[in-house]
Amino acid sequence: MSRIGVLAWRWIFESGDAKRLAKQKQDLSDLIIQKDIAYRNDGDQGHLFDIYRLPDTDETAPVMINIHGGGLFASYKEVNANFNYEWARMGYRVVSISYRRIPETTLWHQIDDVMAALRYIDKNSAQLGLNTKRCFLTGDSAGALLCLFTLAVNNSSAIRKDFGIQGTDIHFRACGLISIMIDTQRKGMLHALSDQVTGRSDVGKPYEKYLLNPSSLIGMFEMPPVYQATSSEDLIREDSLKVERLLTEAGTEHILKDFEKGKDRKLVHVFPVAYPMYPESREVFREMDAFFRAHETEE
Repeated sequence: MSRIGVLAWRWIFESGDAKRLAKQKQDLSDLIIQKDIAYRNDGDQGHLFDIYRLPDTDETAPVMINIHGGGLFASYKEVNANFNYEWARMGYRVVSISYRRIPETTLWHQIDDVMAALRYIDKNSAQLGLNTKRCFLTGDSAGALLCLFTLAVNNSSAIRKDFGIQGTDIHFRACGLISIMIDTQRKGMLHALSDQVTGRSDVGKPYEKYLLNPSSLIGMFEMPPVYQATSSEDLIREDSLKVERLLTEAGTEHILKDFEKGKDRKLVHVFPVAYPMYPESREVFREMDAFFRAHETEE
């Protein structure tokens, strides 16, 4: 029943996103777009990434790696296209990563997918024209959760050993988390997700406790500076507030942008990603960009 429930939610999520994206089509003639680069050559749609950039950005430009949301069970990289186009127009070379989805796989495999993508990028950075010395990481909702796991595995040898996943030499200068989904054992309308996050292969493994309680990772490794965004109309706003408290306790440099109820429009869950042309979304872009630029010192 839980598997069927997750698939039903996937249909609801993706149907809504398809309608929204159909209304947001735009002229992309100003951008250079490299589509569907395979980081694992198995033909899986979840093992592809895109690169977006302006023609006049050279190979020294800052790189923003983006992990899309979708509750861990819905969508691929295309759902974040409009968000990523805007970052490319701001002078970043943007990498948008897909990963496999629950219930066809589990959270451990999603983390493994993202890390495989990063290893491919790290190994082929010169060919791809990506400056991995000026890298930033962003994600929304479940993608923000995957950012946390990515940073933990990449930055901590002990956590990396627990997960059994190889890291990279990429050093993320800062990260941006929009409407993070920090809890994987959820109640309410997304309760169907809880039973699908882990599988039999995860039981008793050293990393299982982190999959069931991701927030326990905060404070266990050196985390880069964090910019967070949420709003009072975000259906999981409490997750962002929880992360803010934990970052404060851990002594991690961070900013939380918490918008009040919108006067002219609803500032819904992940609104800067879903509606990047809102004035409030533009404010997030400006602030996050300034935050990133303040932490992009060269090695």
